[in-house]
Parts: sequence; C-alpha cells; structure tokens
Amino acid sequence: MPDVAFVFSNPRHHLEMMAPVAEELTRRNVTCTLVSLAEMRGFETPKQSGARRVLPLNVRRRRSTPSEGSGEEGTWRRGRLAKQLVWTLGLGPRLRWMLHRTRVIVVPNDAVYPYIELVEQLRKSKPQARTVLMQEGIRFPLPESYTGPRYGSAVSAAVCAWGEGSKDFFVASKVPESRIVVTGTPRLDGLDVAMWKARGQELLATLKLSAPPIAFLSNPIELQGYGSKAQKLELFARFLAGAAPVLKARNIPVIVKNHLYEDPNDYARVAAASPIPELVTVLDSVPIFAAIAAARAAVVLTSTVGLEALTFGLPLGVMEIPGHDFVFEYVQRGAAVPIRVASVTRGVEQLLDRDDVRTAAGKAFVERHLHDQGRARHNVADVIERILATDPHGTTRR
Repeated sequence: MPDVAFVFSNPRHHLEMMAPVAEELTRRNVTCTLVSLAEMRGFETPKQSGARRVLPLNVRRRRSTPSEGSGEEGTWRRGRLAKQLVWTLGLGPRLRWMLHRTRVIVVPNDAVYPYIELVEQLRKSKPQARTVLMQEGIRFPLPESYTGPRYGSAVSAAVCAWGEGSKDFFVASKVPESRIVVTGTPRLDGLDVAMWKARGQELLATLKLSAPPIAFLSNPIELQGYGSKAQKLELFARFLAGAAPVLKARNIPVIVKNHLYEDPNDYARVAAASPIPELVTVLDSVPIFAAIAAARAAVVLTSTVGLEALTFGLPLGVMEIPGHDFVFEYVQRGAAVPIRVASVTRGVEQLLDRDDVRTAAGKAFVERHLHDQGRARHNVADVIERILATDPHGTTRR
C-alpha cells in the first residue's frame, strides 16, 4: 500500500496542487496514490492523472445549483441525514478500504463534507495515520452567522500554508502554530507567465476583441455564506450598469470567467439584459490563466484568482459585498481598487488609471501570500517526509 494518499474532489486546482507533490515524493522513493472524489461533485477524474476513483459514476450534474440558503457544497448540504447515510453506507467504507495502511492522508479541506467525516473516521479507526491539509485557496474569516467547522482545525499533523498571510489567518483561527508550515502553493510553481500571455493573445484573436478586456472573475460567494445566488448575480448586473459609461466611452470589452460550480448561462442572461451586451463575452471552457493573460485588469468578489491576477501584474478591483464590505484583504492592504456598489463608475475609472503605489502594494501582497514560488512542491514534500519519519506520537523513527 502507498505511504501517502492525496484525496481531492476538484479535478482542476486540487489535482494541480497535489500532483506535483506526489511526483516529487515519488522521485524520493516515497510511494503515493491520488484518490479522486470528483465524480461525487459531478466532474470527471482525468484519465491521464492515474488517480483512483472513489465512485465509478457521476452522482449529480456538473452544474446543479444549490437551493437558496442551502449552504456550502450545495446538494450535499441539504440534509444532514442524507449525507450521513451516503457516508455510512458508501463513501466511508470505500475510503476506509482504499486508504488501508496508508500512513499519511493529504486533503485540500478539513471543514466540509466529506473531508470532515474522512478525518474523523481516520482519527477513530486509524489513529496511526496522520492527516495533512494542503491549503486550497485564499482564507478569510467567514460571516458571524457561520457556526460550522473551522478550516485547518481538524487535521492531525500539519497545515501547509501558502504564505505568511495565510499563517496569520490560521493562528487567528486557533490552529496550533506548531502545526502550521509556510510552504507556498505547488499549483503555481510552474506558472509560465510569458507562455500564458501568448495564449492570452490567441484568445483575443479567437474572440475577435479589438482591445484587451476587463476580466470579471466570479466565484460562488453564496456557498461561503455571503447572500444568495440571486444577490450575487445582481452584483454582476450592477457592475455592468455602473461600468457601462466608462467602457462605452473607451470601447473596452468585458470577459467573464466563472468558477467550476457556477453556470455561465446565468451570467450570459445578465449580460444580455445589461446596457452593454455587445461588449460582454461569457467564457466557458477557456483556462483561467488564459483569461487573466488576455485582460488589462481583473475584478473579483472573494476569489483566489485575484491573487493570481496580481501575479500576472494586472490591476485588480474588488466588488463590495453589501453587508460585508471587502472580505479578503486585497483592498485593506492597498493592492486592489475598492469598487463600491453605489459608485461602480468611479471604481472602474480608478481601476483603469495607472497607480504606481497600488502596483507596488500588489507586488508586496503576492510576496505575503505566495511563499517561495517555484519551490513549494519541494517544501510540501519535505513536510510529508518529516511526518513519515516520525511515529504518531512524534518520536523519530530509527
């Protein structure tokens, strides 16, 4: 059986951050396996990944939409009893068999279903196994109304944090500091900005855009407790309405790139009803880095892609979420333009104007949140090797 198992549910960014570490550990003669829960969320496990499927078939449509107020993870959070039945009768036994005798289990999240159940099952049935969290995206305090498990609090051995900014979050969330290791994110180790900029130019040509666009990079904030899907789409509508005078005057298009859990058709309907339907293109299968590379500036809500846009050197704007202001610290640290719902036009004007102070703040922001870029996979592999070298009680193996 493998020494290390990487369990993932998103076949894009989870796999992209875990596969490089598995490759590095394999190079060090550590046996690894990739275990996929992608079909549980309506995705397909990439055949070329070599990952083992937990479920042989998809159990729901790719873009099934959560009901109003259903909470994180949509369908899977509608009924606690239904989830527990699925876990008890299917997922739990299957994962217990697949992870039999595995010494370290790496997960991207320990605060949502079914990772909560997996970590708890391992604690009870396999106390000799250690669990490690690889941070999957930017972290920020959730709304006061949130009473669920705290990210990073359940794993037993280590939390691999992206940067000092993330470490601050985990410490504030009461994760023992001894368990936190700043490693960086392996997903961005091999990021070739020049190559992607060439792909961005190809995208501009394919879309027949006469000028670099603003990229609206959305994410499902309703699953994080920030309002409803309808309210999120209303924010997008208000952005387009407020931006319209500036974009029309300067003939600047907008491209929209959605999160995997969102339906581009929702955004296309809003764009069609906006004052500038001719300037808006909603993308579907385009890689996120190509969309960023094609853009002159980016606008986000609470998304990790804002950090990636800053990595490309793009000016960044953040939409205000009514009742919650600006959730992540992009604006608070001067790295992004605040786009207030009541003054979108002014925010977009600022976004398009050169600002050397904001540019410098953006570079400092990337350094705060992306540690040791290019070496993160080695750093995470080092953490896992150290855990493998100790027994469950922390004693070094001889």
